Amino acid sequence: MIESIEVLKRLQSLKTKINELKKDQERRKQDVQKKKTQIEDKGALAVKRREEKLSIQKEIDSKELDMKSDEGEITKYNVQLNSIKTNKEYTALCTEIGSKKADMSILEDEILNFMTRLESVNEEYKKLQEDLRREEESLKDLIESVNADVKETDIEIEKTQHDQKKYIDALDENSLNHYNRLSNIKGGKAVVAVLGNVCGGCSMNITAQTLNLLMGGNKLVFCQSCSRILYLEENKGSEAGKMAAS
Repeated sequence: MIESIEVLKRLQSLKTKINELKKDQERRKQDVQKKKTQIEDKGALAVKRREEKLSIQKEIDSKELDMKSDEGEITKYNVQLNSIKTNKEYTALCTEIGSKKADMSILEDEILNFMTRLESVNEEYKKLQEDLRREEESLKDLIESVNADVKETDIEIEKTQHDQKKYIDALDENSLNHYNRLSNIKGGKAVVAVLGNVCGGCSMNITAQTLNLLMGGNKLVFCQSCSRILYLEENKGSEAGKMAAS
């Protein structure tokens, strides 16, 4: 049964290796997804800035039309001043012209503010566009790198699975069934060493009887607490023997 334990230990080691390789593949694929998400977020922000640009430009165009309208009104009022005969009418018209000029002054300030804002948004938009171009190029390189790594890892997994099958074929059906069942419910850690008189899986003390069974090496020995398959490290055998005898 000692030989079976060595096979089980190796089988567990290979399974752990396969799981780690698959996790590495998943992490690399997640790197690609993270990069795609970053690009999507930046693309959405670029669209938002483009819409903001269009909105600001519409505001500028609208206010420039209002200014042209006020300029036309002022021109018309200036022509009318030449034909006015009373001071009252003259004063009223001058007041109206002054009001229009005040409106134009406000419009000029608003247009200036909008143009400043437009310039800022436009610069941000251009930067986002340039960043997106670089990010998309970077994504292409990342995808190529990840695909190469995944392909290489697939080859290594296939080789490891082939090695794993050799050990599976070397086990008796009963031992293999115990291992598979425990591996599934114990997160892949089905076979553990006894450290001192403690189970390496659950850290609970094992009995002298269990130690004696392990020293005998005639059959699989299970932890009475966590049910994992136990084994003794070679350099711990003499120490375990002393504990079992005491």
